[in-house]
Amino acid sequence: MTEKRIPYPKRFRAPMNDQGLFGGRFIGDMLIHCIISFDGQTDENRMAEAVKLSLDAEPILGCRFAAEGWRMYWERRTYPYIPGIFSFMKTENIEEEILRFLLTPSDPCKDPLVQVLLLRSESDRLCIKVSHVVADAGGVKDYAYLLASVYRNLADHPGYMPEPNLNGSRSMRQVSRQFDFTDKLRILRRTFRDLKSFAKPGGFSLPLIKGDNCDRTFIIRKIHSDLFRSVKDYGRRHSATINDVLLTAVFRAFFDIIGTDPKIPLRVVTTADLRRFLPAKKAGAICNLSGVFHLQLYREPEAAFEHSLSQICEQMNFIKNDFIGLGNHPIFVLPSLLFPPFLGLQLAEQMSRLLLRGDSYTPPGFTNMGVIDAKQLIFGGLNVTEAFLTAPVIFSPLLLIGLSGFRDAMTLSAGFCNAGANKAIVGQLLSRIEQELSALLVVPHSGGLRGNGFPA
Repeated sequence: MTEKRIPYPKRFRAPMNDQGLFGGRFIGDMLIHCIISFDGQTDENRMAEAVKLSLDAEPILGCRFAAEGWRMYWERRTYPYIPGIFSFMKTENIEEEILRFLLTPSDPCKDPLVQVLLLRSESDRLCIKVSHVVADAGGVKDYAYLLASVYRNLADHPGYMPEPNLNGSRSMRQVSRQFDFTDKLRILRRTFRDLKSFAKPGGFSLPLIKGDNCDRTFIIRKIHSDLFRSVKDYGRRHSATINDVLLTAVFRAFFDIIGTDPKIPLRVVTTADLRRFLPAKKAGAICNLSGVFHLQLYREPEAAFEHSLSQICEQMNFIKNDFIGLGNHPIFVLPSLLFPPFLGLQLAEQMSRLLLRGDSYTPPGFTNMGVIDAKQLIFGGLNVTEAFLTAPVIFSPLLLIGLSGFRDAMTLSAGFCNAGANKAIVGQLLSRIEQELSALLVVPHSGGLRGNGFPA
């Protein structure tokens, strides 16, 4: 590798979302993964070089997180290319190695913020692990596009050095600048209303059993092209988005598993990518730029899917027109706004204990991590045959279901703990989501939602 001395700042500011998500480590592993499959073999040496250069292109990725008394910040490593940022392995047990990679923890204070594993059998799989403390799902997708771009450029120019992004904004200010004073007052009103809503009991939670947080696993299911097109067509006919249809299926699956009281609504926490408010929907740098909001639905045992969908659409349309995701900060962001780090982290730990009690204050979660753009995920002459994201592993009894899309397919995933006791019920939940979607239209036998070799 050609060394280039660049005067990087020794420290970078840690925006409030980064600080809050550092507190989130009390309820989950705070890691997001991207798995990319190719139709052939990459150049492993060039990929290793591309990973190293990506830490220079986005200098924040060559840092470690520091929490010291009254301050939290990012500290640039003297030599960021530490062991673990890139590994290459030939194996016939691809799925087993991917699962091992997904379940390996990482500490943003000690370990690399980005870790990449290239697995090879007849073709290659590229596995990317990114700390959620530095990036949300949108940021992880941006990193995958960056890595692909650097890899392509190195093919044509072996001495290629990307321009470091030293001035791109990583804070919420890039969003707040898009609104005038009147809109900001409306957002503040929305904040107080959402805080009041957040304090209400969640209604019900999934009956997962607390236990060993080191006993982790993932269940990953694929919604392949035939069923995806059916879902898309069904949504179009009912003036609903794909996300609306998936949310409806998730609610109805939870109703079936939990057996909620029809008189008490079920609440689900979900997320919004705040890049939607930015010009070109692109952030200034790789960062955390997501908000959360709640949806609720009453169980109506005899209600048709279309009826449930209409209620979800009504709520979503209202929320979209009322600054979606801007009124309700993720729960662990609030202590970072109000208190110095050492007090904020103590409060975050206490809040996590309340969430992990498993009572009505712990509503389940669903995060739509969006579509991975095939036009930006180009690694030279190789074709990307499949790509998906996984949401963080969440400690039981909490549960978070993740969704991502690539071309005409979607992937559902759930990472959870105390796997020996909880695998059956999480698998049952994902199967019930499949049944809700499959019932919308008859799909060919080759389509549908099925496992991909991971535990089911």
